Amino acid sequence: MKKTCLLLMTLIIFTNFTYAQTKEEKKQLKEKLAQEEFESTKKLIDSKMYVFDATWLTTQNGRRINIMGNINQIEVKNDSTKASLQYFGVVTVSRFSSEGGVKFDDKIEDYKVKYNDKKRKIIISYTAKNKAEKYDVAITVFKNGSAFVDLYSTYRNNITYEGTIEPIIIKNKRNK
Repeated sequence: MKKTCLLLMTLIIFTNFTYAQTKEEKKQLKEKLAQEEFESTKKLIDSKMYVFDATWLTTQNGRRINIMGNINQIEVKNDSTKASLQYFGVVTVSRFSSEGGVKFDDKIEDYKVKYNDKKRKIIISYTAKNKAEKYDVAITVFKNGSAFVDLYSTYRNNITYEGTIEPIIIKNKRNK
């Protein structure tokens, strides 16, 4: 009986030890994959050839709205930016010629990128203009490409968009 108990205890201890090793290996593998994903996202941001696709927006009063069915994008292409986003919020100064939503197609001004390797996130900020407004854009990108955009305008209340950052796919003339 003693031998059986001793054998059973040894087996339990050995099983727990090997399980702990595999658990540690899984943790290391997960960490390695997360780091690779973050490095890939950093390369995409460094290329300055990416698009932010918004799926949700949050107004200043905390109302969250699903905008998946429509095209809501901010494109960064080298030194220029283009945006077409829905806007639900307060317009503080109305212009006769102002369009609905947020739209701009302009050169990027004051483009800055900050990398936080410890938290695996990237913070991008820049300024863009259209005929009537100036926009300050702050993009927070996470390791997997998910992102938040905080948009500040000279004539509107700020708004936050949630979505993903993806590479711009350049079509070859032969593929048209």
